Amino acid sequence: MDDTQAIVDFLRDKYRHHIETCESIHNAVITGRIPAFDGDRRTHADITLQSVHEAQSMLELFETTIVAHLGTAGPMGAIAEQQLHILARPFL
Repeated sequence: MDDTQAIVDFLRDKYRHHIETCESIHNAVITGRIPAFDGDRRTHADITLQSVHEAQSMLELFETTIVAHLGTAGPMGAIAEQQLHILARPFL
């Protein structure tokens, strides 16, 4: 496996784990396992659901704007490679 594929796999795992964590928190708020902010379960559930959607969007953005262009010729491939490394940098 080359370095680029290893980074893609690593970041996919990170994004999927973040989605799962957000979903777990949201479900815990819905079921009452986590108490709601100021007792307002609906508001807390809306906030946690927004976190789920944001996490899902991050994975979709990663797949469509970076992964889809890796290895392609021209500026899009070069930009995608650079973006991939920027995203991975905090984990190095």
